[in-house]
Amino acid sequence: MSPDIQLAGIHPRSEKLIELTRSYERAKTSWSQVEVRLEQETKELIKLQKSLGFGHISDGALGWQDQLRPITQSLKGIESGTRYSRWFDTNTFYQKPIVVGRVSVGEIDPEKFLQTKLLAGEKNRKITLPGPYTFSQLSENKYYEKYPDLLVDVAVAEREIIKKLRAEGVSLFQLSEPCLVYQPYRATFRDESEVELALRAIRSVVENNPGEFVIQTYFGDASPLFSELLDLPVRGIGIDLFETDVSSLSEQTSKTLVLGLVDSKESYVEDAHWIADTARKFREQVDVQNLVFASNSDLKFVPQGIANQKLEALSKASELFEESR
Repeated sequence: MSPDIQLAGIHPRSEKLIELTRSYERAKTSWSQVEVRLEQETKELIKLQKSLGFGHISDGALGWQDQLRPITQSLKGIESGTRYSRWFDTNTFYQKPIVVGRVSVGEIDPEKFLQTKLLAGEKNRKITLPGPYTFSQLSENKYYEKYPDLLVDVAVAEREIIKKLRAEGVSLFQLSEPCLVYQPYRATFRDESEVELALRAIRSVVENNPGEFVIQTYFGDASPLFSELLDLPVRGIGIDLFETDVSSLSEQTSKTLVLGLVDSKESYVEDAHWIADTARKFREQVDVQNLVFASNSDLKFVPQGIANQKLEALSKASELFEESR
């Protein structure tokens, strides 16, 4: 069977939807106009995924303002404020969560997370959420004296959000943890004790339902932490092949590995034969049975047309990979 293909985060909106959204924010367009276009593009994306043979279907989170916002809006003790920070080394920004009190679950509105109506009938639904470590690292802490206490409370709250989304039919959760591997945002390099804190927080979120989770890393080299990541009680681990030193990997694993085989920050559309060959070389290095082909992170950084072509290339590469076995 060919490797599955999955969306690895937020899919880009069309220029038309971007214009409508900006017009709405300036009070020149009604929300109903935005909603009609948003629904249309979500339907088109779901149709595209099904036509390309995706095993798990995502709505692409086209309505999300940034990767952290739905979580932020679901928590007590967190304010959004007006401060925007750069999303790693991309040309996009996120509204920085400000921790002003003890973090706990507030009102959870599933509609802020996914288009449940448009996903009706889809048994295998996927959603991408920021992991507890990355969410806490990208927040501004004005309340907790000790960082581990903040991390624990974020993990507890996120577990409750996931429970609610599971009840809405989500069967696969991707927890994105770029802060585990991306270092330039740090004034000092994280030590092993902090790594263990991060992994412990992830375990607390996933431990009761390990088969439902994939931990995705990107924008950094996953090889120094690869063994520790494989020890997590999860279905799969995702790595960014544009950043990871694959030559240093030699593990054997029964876990699914999600390979970031197309670059979300590059408008060049990778050739399907190159993608398949890269995956074959990876499999020669790492003894793994189950692979998933994906972008290395959210495709929202490139135009929608380019993003769709990258998904088509992944689908074709999956077929080529299977033919060569």
